[in-house]
Amino acid sequence: MDLCLKKFAQHYGELFTEKNREFLESHGRMLFLSYLKPLLNGRGFYHIESQFTDMRRVDIVVDFRNDQFIIELKLWKGETAKEKVYEQLLGYANSKHKDNGYLLTFDFRKDKNKECKAEWIQTGGKYIFDVIV
Repeated sequence: MDLCLKKFAQHYGELFTEKNREFLESHGRMLFLSYLKPLLNGRGFYHIESQFTDMRRVDIVVDFRNDQFIIELKLWKGETAKEKVYEQLLGYANSKHKDNGYLLTFDFRKDKNKECKAEWIQTGGKYIFDVIV
């Protein structure tokens, strides 16, 4: 899944223009799922807004072959909000007895120095693959 997210970030970077900003803010999930679907190619599927037994909802759960991946999608709202998202994603990972989770953040700041990144973060005894596009 980490390779898939890295390649999506690259693909997204090639397509993004400021004039598409409004569309992408509201349709980032659709763009990601459109990218993901052919990669699954009949060997897997995804669930949108899957509900856990404690009534929490995760954005996307991908089942591929014998693996399951928990993916949270967010809009960039600053470093403080990011820590809360990490806690939220760790809660989902704990519910599914997973050692890792995946975070895809859409960053629409107009900061010329912002960087797209994709890296593993260790937090709470688990790992999060954090991708910012």
